[in-house]
Amino acid sequence: MGPEYFPPRPRTEGFTSVTLNPTTSRRLWPYLAVPGLAVLVAATIYLVDLSGDDGGSGGAADATLPGSQADSSELGDSPLQPSEEQVRAAAEHQLQSALDTAVGDYLAGLEDETFYASVAVDDAEFQLAYEGDTQYETASIVKVEILTMMLREYGTLDAVPDWLLDRAESMIKKSSNDATNDILYGGTFDDGHEAIAQAHIDFGLENTNPNETEQWGKTQTTAVDQLTVLEHALFEGLLDAEQVEFARSLMGDLAESQQWGVLAAAHEGETVWMKNGWDTRDAMGGEWVVNSIGVIAGDTEQPVKIAILTGGSASHDEGIERVEALAEIIRGIVDTDPYA
Repeated sequence: MGPEYFPPRPRTEGFTSVTLNPTTSRRLWPYLAVPGLAVLVAATIYLVDLSGDDGGSGGAADATLPGSQADSSELGDSPLQPSEEQVRAAAEHQLQSALDTAVGDYLAGLEDETFYASVAVDDAEFQLAYEGDTQYETASIVKVEILTMMLREYGTLDAVPDWLLDRAESMIKKSSNDATNDILYGGTFDDGHEAIAQAHIDFGLENTNPNETEQWGKTQTTAVDQLTVLEHALFEGLLDAEQVEFARSLMGDLAESQQWGVLAAAHEGETVWMKNGWDTRDAMGGEWVVNSIGVIAGDTEQPVKIAILTGGSASHDEGIERVEALAEIIRGIVDTDPYA
């Protein structure tokens, strides 16, 4: 499959999302015991406080002895108890450490010095990342941002011309490059290249930059910025409810050949909205850029947004295999209750 970034040379590629069936199993994380951590923090503070004692048995006869039970009404305000924010911060730190170790070990195990990867995940409570602010090429995942640009430009879904809705469907479901060029350069925007550069700013993508040419697939982005793109496209805020539903309908019904990537991290019964992107670079000796972004269980109160950017694979299939392995690693980290 040829390059996907030059408007004169269209190419089709992409990904799909599906709905699977629920599971009751959860992974347990043996080294994340936040309640135990709270006890240890309190015990440590208590021992430090005792160091100021003279070491004898002195003290007023009516003083409360160390170790005696305190009135339960006093415990909530005790400086010995870690605050809710401290407990949450400890849990997030442990999750981040686990992600760093798991992804780092996986990459080291590949023994492939040409391969690189960046990932980010937001599970509605914690946002974690590995090399999350490192820039890589988007390939066709940038089409999610272009879809959001188009919908925002017209203000309402009813205002978008039917022919343009059809092109948006082809752009996302089939990853059509022709359709993408029609949207960017077919009259919706005065200058498609300037429009996408401005969108990076308007959407708050702090580390996303356009290519100096009109090759939209060579947009430079980060995994963390792609979480923001998913938020804008698939949840109300920048877009209204009807526009968001349209985006979800496209990203949740992709071509069969594109059912890979973030989808590998979904459990049975979970809805997946996603977009994949890939290309090979002659300048990189034929190595492959393979990316996947998406939201798992987005129709619940705990959506899991995932962005995976990779490069340096020897083939498209190898890139897919590695992206899916990373997706499963990410889900294994966040699919836990750190407060249990």
